[in-house]
Amino acid sequence: MRKCMQKGELSTFFRFMGLMGDRLPVYMGAIFVSTLGDAGRKIANSYLIKNIVTAAQNKNTDNVLLPVLGNFAVFVICLLLWRFGIVRYNIEGRTAAGKVEKLVFSKAMRLPVSYYENNHSSDFMSRLIFDTQKASDIYTSRLRRLLAAVISTAVYLVPMFYFSWELTLCMVGISLLVFVGDSLFAKPLKRAGSLLSDKNKTMLEKLTSILSGMELIKIFPVGARLTEEYDTAGGEYFQIQKRTNRLSAGLESLNQMFDLIGALAFLGLGIWFVSLGRVSLGELTALYSLYGTFRYSFLEIGQYLPQMMNCIANAEKIFAFIDQEEEPEQWTAGTRHEDADEEIILSVRDVSFSYQDGTDSRKRVLEQFSMDVRKGSYVAVVGESGCGKSTLAKLLLGFYPIEEGAMAIDGKAYCDLSLKEIREQIAYVPQEPYLYEVSIAENIAYGRRGAGREDVIAAAKAANAHEFIMKLPDGYDTVLGERGSTLSGGERQRIAIARAIVRNAPVMLLDEATSALDNESEALVQEAVRNLRGDRTIVMIAHRPSTIAAADVVVRVGA
Repeated sequence: MRKCMQKGELSTFFRFMGLMGDRLPVYMGAIFVSTLGDAGRKIANSYLIKNIVTAAQNKNTDNVLLPVLGNFAVFVICLLLWRFGIVRYNIEGRTAAGKVEKLVFSKAMRLPVSYYENNHSSDFMSRLIFDTQKASDIYTSRLRRLLAAVISTAVYLVPMFYFSWELTLCMVGISLLVFVGDSLFAKPLKRAGSLLSDKNKTMLEKLTSILSGMELIKIFPVGARLTEEYDTAGGEYFQIQKRTNRLSAGLESLNQMFDLIGALAFLGLGIWFVSLGRVSLGELTALYSLYGTFRYSFLEIGQYLPQMMNCIANAEKIFAFIDQEEEPEQWTAGTRHEDADEEIILSVRDVSFSYQDGTDSRKRVLEQFSMDVRKGSYVAVVGESGCGKSTLAKLLLGFYPIEEGAMAIDGKAYCDLSLKEIREQIAYVPQEPYLYEVSIAENIAYGRRGAGREDVIAAAKAANAHEFIMKLPDGYDTVLGERGSTLSGGERQRIAIARAIVRNAPVMLLDEATSALDNESEALVQEAVRNLRGDRTIVMIAHRPSTIAAADVVVRVGA
């Protein structure tokens, strides 16, 4: 097995097994016990056949009963061992598979916002669904089958050499030829597994694009193009899957051919050895019953090793995802500045920031930008499209580290605060609020852990959402459609504001929360925001004149 895997593949395999932690010895022990139990009962059965055939050949049954009962007892004990090992193995294997899924999911929660801005959501979905399932087959089937074949082969050789070492050596030589032939399929199957993962990701990407923009697809000709791209990706996936099936079929056919050749070779050599007196008929019969299982186990090594390589290819992709750089607990970039004015809750001084544009160069968005926000004020942040307004919001939320300058909230420098501490002081309302497919009450309560029903209703009233919520069939218990699609844009925005209010943070940051609303909805949202003035500091990224006019202070970005 080691020779058939390269150093990188072995490293991936051992790392993947290491994910089991302290349950690995139990898992491996269960495989060992179940394999020995299965092999032991087959060996006991072969000895039982030998005793019966020898007694029949010698026409003497006087000393048959005791060996038969002994072999039967061993058979039962081994059967119980096999069953116990299999049950324990299944529990540990499925637990480990669930652990991998949890690991991939939790990793996704720790990745920085930049990862999701630079990668399609299908990348994560492919890792979580396709690669995790395929790689977890190592735990739930592939490793046990491969190790069981290796262990069983070694165990069967002991009685087989005892019965006839000469005949056994001949058959091992034939089996080795089969193994060499099977090993030729390992690399092609691994490459096919990697390609299948890539194409599955591409198909998910096209599919999510289709589902996310269904309204546009029905109106514009983009639907035909996306469908064509999805069909193309599906066709490529089908071709690779077909090639994989052909390789698997070729591997299985090769094994079946050698299975027949091995059986014929054994019978021919067995008759020859019996005629030479090198083995008795009873030993030959017992050896034949063992050789059948030995040959099957040996062929399984060649069959399951390529399949294991296929799973390792998926494990490599999982680790490539897991090894992505995570969002740190704290950004250390930036400098500190002393601000004697205790009324300043947000301070941005000479901040510069650039995005990586996919090459070695960087795109400068903010250049020496400064602003001070007083407690309880309503500040409108304005500027031309692309000037850095939304980037400023991301920096305030700690999604990116600043390159130059200093930022502080409530007198504390960002570089001295953890991201958790920063975000606890800011309630965020994005331009396109995301609502979950749960009840309205749950959507609002997500703003703060432990928020009760009274908190939810009070927040909804403050956000001008209570009236329309009570008109819904189930009121606050109304379950929303995907992304809140059953509500209007203004209603979704007001629920998002209610969620931000529940958070009870001193600063509320709204990123063009009224830009896509009609006049009536904008008026209701603006009224909700005005109601919060004084209790909270409001920073609104805006471009509508009515929104800007309602603010106490206007800060221009990019001027």
